[in-house]
Amino acid sequence: MKRKIGLFMLSVLLLAPFALFSAAKAFAQSSFTSNASITFVPGEGTPPVLDPTDPTQPFEPGVEPGDPSDDPTNDAGPLTLDYVSSLDFGSHSIESEATIYESTVLRPFIQVTDRRGTGDGWHVTAQLSAFANETETTLPGAVLTLKNGSVISTTTGGEPTANDPVALYAGGAAEIVVNAQENEGLGTWITRWFPVNPSVPNVNDSVTLEIPAGAATVGDHQATITWTLHDAPGF
Repeated sequence: MKRKIGLFMLSVLLLAPFALFSAAKAFAQSSFTSNASITFVPGEGTPPVLDPTDPTQPFEPGVEPGDPSDDPTNDAGPLTLDYVSSLDFGSHSIESEATIYESTVLRPFIQVTDRRGTGDGWHVTAQLSAFANETETTLPGAVLTLKNGSVISTTTGGEPTANDPVALYAGGAAEIVVNAQENEGLGTWITRWFPVNPSVPNVNDSVTLEIPAGAATVGDHQATITWTLHDAPGF
């Protein structure tokens, strides 16, 4: 009997370290969870205007030759139209036939910022008024065309679509120039119309003004482009 007890005690002593190791191992595998949280509200204030070639940099109006010189719109809130470019088509001799003139503004663009955080989408329209001089309406039948439009942003994914081409008839209806469907256009997006043929200096072949035969008259002619940001997709 003593021998059997001795063997039993020896077995207990030999197995004890393994039991302690198993208990320690089981304890090391215990895990628990905690939380990480953040809350967002729609953005406010006036977004900065970004460079249409490199949107990681700020835009400085009129610094580079051929750049638009307009000031920011200072639109503020969750959905804003931050910048719109004016266009100029230079000074020319009157022609006897219909003629297309190219813009002297080389990097025209508009900028939209969507900080609503809803993904509801948006679109921008442009409408060209009738041309006029100091006393009367002029250049009947003129057509301003925006071609080769592209969009750029520091945001990835959800890219809006530039409508191409866009024909704006003097005194005519508004036309969609860029459209963001649901879950597109979040963040800041630039829509731009840059020259396609850089070998022709100082003119932008992506932005043109067609004047019908017999419509041109001597003097300065001005029209207004009304850019409107809508808070839902346009198509």
